[in-house]
Amino acid sequence: MKRSLFLLSAAFCLHVQLFAQNSPAKPVSMGEINSKLQSWQSARVIEKAYLHFNKPYYNAGDTIYFKAYVTMGEKNELSKISGVLHVDLISKNDSLMQSMVLQLNNGLAWGDFALPAYTPRGNFRVRAYTQWMQNSGSKYVFDKIIPVNGKSISPLNTAANTNVKQADVQFFPEGGTFVNAVPSKMGLKAIGPDGLGINIKGTVVDEQNTEVAKFTSAHLGMGQFYITPQTGKTYKAKITYPNGTTSSVALPIAVEKGITLAINNESDTKLSIEINANKPYYLENKNKEINIVMFSGGVIKSVKTVLDNQVIGFDLPKKDLKTGILQVTVFSDTGMPLNERLVFIQNGNNILNLSVNTDKAVYAVNSDVKMSLNAMIGDKPSVGSFSVAAIDGSKAGSDAEMGRNILSDLLLSTDVSGYVEQPGYYFNNVNGDTRANLDILMLTQGYRRFAWKDFLTESESVTAGVPENGLVISGYVKAKDGKPFSNEKVTLLLSNSGQSLTQATDANGKFAFENLGYTDKTRFLLKLENASIKNKAVVTLNKTITTRPINAYQQPIEAIRDMPALSGNTGAEMVNAGGSKVTELKQVNVNDKTKYRTASLSGSGNADQVIFRNDIKDATNLTLALSGRVRGVKFSNGAGYLTNGTVLTQAGSGVSPMLVVIDGAITPTNLDNINPNDVQSVEILKGANASMYGVDGAKGVIVITSRQGSDNDNDTQTTVMSPGILAINPQGFYAAREFYTPRYEASRNDLSAAYWKPNVVTDKDGKATLNFNTTGAGNYVIIVEGMDSAGNIGRSVTKYKVQ
Repeated sequence: MKRSLFLLSAAFCLHVQLFAQNSPAKPVSMGEINSKLQSWQSARVIEKAYLHFNKPYYNAGDTIYFKAYVTMGEKNELSKISGVLHVDLISKNDSLMQSMVLQLNNGLAWGDFALPAYTPRGNFRVRAYTQWMQNSGSKYVFDKIIPVNGKSISPLNTAANTNVKQADVQFFPEGGTFVNAVPSKMGLKAIGPDGLGINIKGTVVDEQNTEVAKFTSAHLGMGQFYITPQTGKTYKAKITYPNGTTSSVALPIAVEKGITLAINNESDTKLSIEINANKPYYLENKNKEINIVMFSGGVIKSVKTVLDNQVIGFDLPKKDLKTGILQVTVFSDTGMPLNERLVFIQNGNNILNLSVNTDKAVYAVNSDVKMSLNAMIGDKPSVGSFSVAAIDGSKAGSDAEMGRNILSDLLLSTDVSGYVEQPGYYFNNVNGDTRANLDILMLTQGYRRFAWKDFLTESESVTAGVPENGLVISGYVKAKDGKPFSNEKVTLLLSNSGQSLTQATDANGKFAFENLGYTDKTRFLLKLENASIKNKAVVTLNKTITTRPINAYQQPIEAIRDMPALSGNTGAEMVNAGGSKVTELKQVNVNDKTKYRTASLSGSGNADQVIFRNDIKDATNLTLALSGRVRGVKFSNGAGYLTNGTVLTQAGSGVSPMLVVIDGAITPTNLDNINPNDVQSVEILKGANASMYGVDGAKGVIVITSRQGSDNDNDTQTTVMSPGILAINPQGFYAAREFYTPRYEASRNDLSAAYWKPNVVTDKDGKATLNFNTTGAGNYVIIVEGMDSAGNIGRSVTKYKVQ
């Protein structure tokens, strides 16, 4: 029975766990539920992080460039909660390789990680999080696999994937209840031991082996079918797997008395919602009030009605609902949650329309590309921040279309249960099939058991973490016997400008300079003002940045079936950016100074010699540090020269200096302008090993990898203040580098990343223009991602050709 129902709306920003097995212990009114939700909106505002990378996979020696978007609340507005974002590069063995902190400006930041040329092949990870985000555990921590050297992701193990003993098949009645004598839509999901979906088919039979339904998975192991359970009967599914083997799984037991919730999401303009009570439930609850509560994009809509018929139906217009998950819950008159269903709304009213146009469809190698970007929300221009990547489509594989993106991460994956396989599929080319399969995803992985009881009965809790708005330099001043020096003035001075801050220690001898903003490698002086304690005090500094513990990757690793192979090598061989063979090394943790220093590259064909940080960090200047350590190279006036047995005493002898590459970018510079303390490693390339840099490589190449992060491996460091002044170099905000887009020499073959611009801002007319140079021949894609200040998200994929 369709009817017009009274609709109430309220705007809230909330995030709650809604379901558990039991209902509230005492009746709860809808007013109490709304009041509880209002109190939660300020205490439980969530933050999400998403990182857009300049390409989907990397080679040894590449730089991983990324743009970070941090949002807050159900509307996904750019966050104003946190001012600090932590970003970690994690090795394939789950150890921390590099760590940085980025200063968030209205939820935006960008950075990069330089991969050393000797990085072994494997699945590395980049994770990003704020301190505030950790109040929700790991749910909203961004964590993504970064494959290095192309062939790093293992192919799908189809033999294991069809192993009946290890496959998991589950069935989910729509709305959470399976009720006798009521037609029910039943969702199904089948996953293999690798956590990825497998296709199945089968039949449903009752206890007398009578067939009552058939099913076939529709997409990535997910599907649905209809069944009407009958009193006194039980049901099981007879399943057939791709390899022909079979098994059986029991369906949920239908209840004798109950009510169901069914939603039809096929229409572009409306949702059709139906509540169906079987006869025993209807007779017991006839004419009692029923409430339907709907959450979407921070908005609550409430519908009140009475159970005056076994079937109650109504339509909900979609025009006022934002794209994203809509959560529909049915409550009894006493506030008991009866049913819940998640549906995904795709009406585009909060999705930016990003149109990208190039001045040509086909370009010659080493020609200029002129690109225009136009951002619209509906029929109005949008001022937003965007990141733009141009990638060789033949090397990028299907990641641009099927992989994670800003839409899938912020609107879908973080708000459903479990792992969403190929999330980009649901947003790349929206049509009838993708909508239907997305609804099945909501029916299965969106399925939750009631947790309203916990939410409605628990007392208001205090949020454990507080947002970081800046960096902190803190520590303790104590005597050698451990007794604190209280009320002693400590001054923090910026060594290059003389700017200072002063504060007194507390009763425990603690001092803390908070909400600081300084870049990494900034040098400070810490000074005790009381001359009488200078030779008696021990200053203990707390670690500036605390890194979240590293857990093993929790999600399945999908096979990228068309990931390009950079060579035909097998076993331990891989290919670096220049195409030369490299023998895979044992994993090196760059924070482990001993292992890092002794790692052998003998016979690798990648670098002729590597000098590590521990050998040079205390030198006066870099050329002095390298002199005598580097074989076949002499240094003069801040430059290096290949000698071939000739001793060079100064520049201008007719011999060209070696090419200098800093963090992947060719950078003409005086080597003595580089602080040895800022260098992680120096690699010397000669002859064939330097050919990847074209003609200029014939002069030899000095490849410098910068140090990222602090030297402090322990939580604290202790220093006796001899003259009362301590020089410190705490980890600060990382200053991102520019993406280097040269006119590549023809001999260089790693051209997969043609362009990267992380900070494109559209003007008041929603427009921006970009110019860049083409690289090698191929079919390229331009990927634009970003959002405006209102939380409207956009993504665009455009193709062009270079020949």
